[in-house]
Amino acid sequence: MGPISRRTALSLPLLGALAGCLGPAWDELPVTHLTLATGNPGGVFHRYGQALAGVLQRRLHGLTVTTRRTDASVQNLRLVSDGECDLGLSLGDAAADAIRGRGAFATPLDVVALTRIYDSFVHLVVRADSRVTDVEDLRGRRVGIGSQDSGTRVVATRVLREAGVPLSGIRAGSQPLEESTEALRDGALDAFFFVSGIPNQAIARLATQTRIRLLDLSALVGPLTRRFGPEYAAGPLPASMYGLEGSVDTVSVKNHLVARPDLPDDVAYAVTRVLFEARDAVDRRAPGVRQPNLGAAVFTSPLELHPGAVRYYRERHP
Repeated sequence: MGPISRRTALSLPLLGALAGCLGPAWDELPVTHLTLATGNPGGVFHRYGQALAGVLQRRLHGLTVTTRRTDASVQNLRLVSDGECDLGLSLGDAAADAIRGRGAFATPLDVVALTRIYDSFVHLVVRADSRVTDVEDLRGRRVGIGSQDSGTRVVATRVLREAGVPLSGIRAGSQPLEESTEALRDGALDAFFFVSGIPNQAIARLATQTRIRLLDLSALVGPLTRRFGPEYAAGPLPASMYGLEGSVDTVSVKNHLVARPDLPDDVAYAVTRVLFEARDAVDRRAPGVRQPNLGAAVFTSPLELHPGAVRYYRERHP
């Protein structure tokens, strides 16, 4: 059975063949090894991915899961499409680009979604004593825009463009997250972007070492949405998150757990079920990370849903 679009996912009858394909014990799998592509150390993709892998391995008999550290979204999508990884975490905008063959992707990639997970937020970080107060002030400055194959780089480039600042107008750095925080602390960068769920441990650690500010990006939500669609939305960062003086309005980006389309249906079903039925166990391993919401899980458009995931959603919404 091929991938199923979210529009039809919840309107299809639950086929008897699917209902019985796992047998009586859904959590008893054939010996199976999965590789999950995560992200930068210090980022939430990396932390959530490790937590999820540990819980999956404990809850599903016969399953082992290895995590792979990566530059995150763009690299993860390529790894899953190429079959080098079975699952991957990705920003929704990068995933939309991937299946359409645009942006960082010269040709369309073959990936599907198991679920929409938590949302990420665009962090544009400067030192508290910096003269930079908006994106236009970044002209001529040293700015970290994320690793080469990261979703952060995709978003940072778009934010700069919508603010009228071309990449050629800054001195762009490609450091991964932890190196970016160190460079800002030591004065080697004037600012850096990172797109992450909250709380972001590396940025929180930076805030204990030097006073920081996050720039307000609310004025760019409309332009980004008009140009690229609903992958972007307004999103507030609370002051308590990094000890800021006040909350900061920024851009939020949806996230997905993606899979290779030929992942066996019983495995996709079991992984999806654990995602929602073991949220407390994942939270204990990655405290504070927002867990996926069943009500929003199927909203992965333009990515189609894996039929194994559809089976779980149909069981929950008969």
